[in-house]
Amino acid sequence: MRKFLFTAACLAGFVVCRAAAADEVNLIFTDIALPNTPAAAMYHEWADKVNAAGKGIVHLDIRDGFNLVNSNNFYDRLLSDVVQITFGSTNYLGGQFRLSQVTGLPFLFDNSEQASAVFWRLYKSGLLDDEFSKVQPLALQGFPQESPHLIKAPAEIDDLKGLRIIAAGATHTRVLTMLGATTVSIGLTDSYEALQRGAADGMTFPMAAIHDFKIDEVTHYHIQAPLGGGPGGIWMAKAKFDSLSPAVQKVLTDNSGEAASRRLGHLLDQLQEEEPKRLEAMPDQKVVSLTPAQRAAWQKAVQPIYTSWDTQDGAKADEVLAKARELAAAVKAGH
Repeated sequence: MRKFLFTAACLAGFVVCRAAAADEVNLIFTDIALPNTPAAAMYHEWADKVNAAGKGIVHLDIRDGFNLVNSNNFYDRLLSDVVQITFGSTNYLGGQFRLSQVTGLPFLFDNSEQASAVFWRLYKSGLLDDEFSKVQPLALQGFPQESPHLIKAPAEIDDLKGLRIIAAGATHTRVLTMLGATTVSIGLTDSYEALQRGAADGMTFPMAAIHDFKIDEVTHYHIQAPLGGGPGGIWMAKAKFDSLSPAVQKVLTDNSGEAASRRLGHLLDQLQEEEPKRLEAMPDQKVVSLTPAQRAAWQKAVQPIYTSWDTQDGAKADEVLAKARELAAAVKAGH
């Protein structure tokens, strides 16, 4: 009789465990990064933290690469529930996130962690509500400052005139135009091939991520100059988030927010600092920096961007920029 009861108890426990496993919600999370790269590791770290906290409740099935989602279609794939969570940069979404582009203005932030904290606080202020009506950010990133990566050295370090440079987003396009370059609109996942076949002379991109996308294989001259970052983050469709149980929502929100945003920014800052050192050690790569005078000249050349960075939203754009500057000052002061 005892043996029967023991066996029955074991079977009951097995059924309960199987039921619990079946109740665990599985969400596909795409990182738009090549496997085994620092960018992929950054998003795996976040996913692992969620999975540890959500064991038996929710599991993130993280997918590397560009098969399911790429930089151009992540928003549509998210809203159509092809994937449930994804990294993505709104630089590649045309005019849908105009006000968020304030994070991409040049010379506004010192590093990615600052920009990421400001972006999250700006979102929480409500000023970006119209742009975020269909998506639920879990973490927001203000990318590190982009700089030019060229196939070969220009005539002068600070002369981009006549060069065809790939740029993402209206802000970067205008900044490069102000510096004399001709901009080329090509998606991130197509940039390698475009540079390889000479369809462009270079591209602007954060130092932190050029190795992840192998941009250093097709460019050899890198100018360290803060030409602005850009908005990105880890996103869900708002409708999908709202459909989840309160328990699943709690796991996600407990591992989201400003702390998660700062962590992603901090990891990007580490990569931004390490990458030039790696390039400088390679015989076919050259890393240069603008002199103080050259930097001041470039900053003066792009100054008009601040008064007309968003020509469609008028007074609202001015309000967003003022708030971003206010938040940046607070974050830099440690508040």
